[in-house]
Amino acid sequence: MAQAGGLTIFSRVSKEDPKHGRWILPLVVLALVAFTYTFVNNLPAAETKVTTTVAAGTTTTTTEPPEETTTTTLPPEIVAFVGNADTLAATGVDLRSQANTINDEYPDVTGYGATRDLMSALRVDTAAFVEEVGAVVVPSAAEEKWSDVTTSAAAMQKAADDMFDGLVNTSGSEKRLAALDDYNIAAATFDQAIDAAQEAATDL
Repeated sequence: MAQAGGLTIFSRVSKEDPKHGRWILPLVVLALVAFTYTFVNNLPAAETKVTTTVAAGTTTTTTEPPEETTTTTLPPEIVAFVGNADTLAATGVDLRSQANTINDEYPDVTGYGATRDLMSALRVDTAAFVEEVGAVVVPSAAEEKWSDVTTSAAAMQKAADDMFDGLVNTSGSEKRLAALDDYNIAAATFDQAIDAAQEAATDL
């Protein structure tokens, strides 16, 4: 109510709520909550550690143990011995293969003269092989086993000589083939003896 020129003037009071802005804030808050919920749910799962309860109120963290690696350093003389023994073992296998091939191919594939020359060469190669075996520097730990190596190598040489004699100086094939069996047995024994000597040398 107001007075103007002695007259009383009544103004109409609006019954409508003029504060429209009070509805905006709740909508903004609701939108923020919805956005936060969506954002959090889209985050990658956090890594968790496996824990084991060992007593009331205490926990321990379980982790994978690192892989254990062990390295053995052999003395230089042992390394050299093992390398020489490997070379001799390979030579023994090759000589044995040659002996069998020579006998298998006679006389159908290789004639007498060629077979005689091949067996003569086998005798020479086997004799040189025996010398190489005797020249090896053997560690004290392997000396006992190495005696079997030298014995079997010498048996290979004798068998090679007998094969040649059986071909050149003996009628029939009985002596030659029996000597071939002896060569195979001696070569197999040599291979086993080499393994035993290496094992003895490296058993530190």
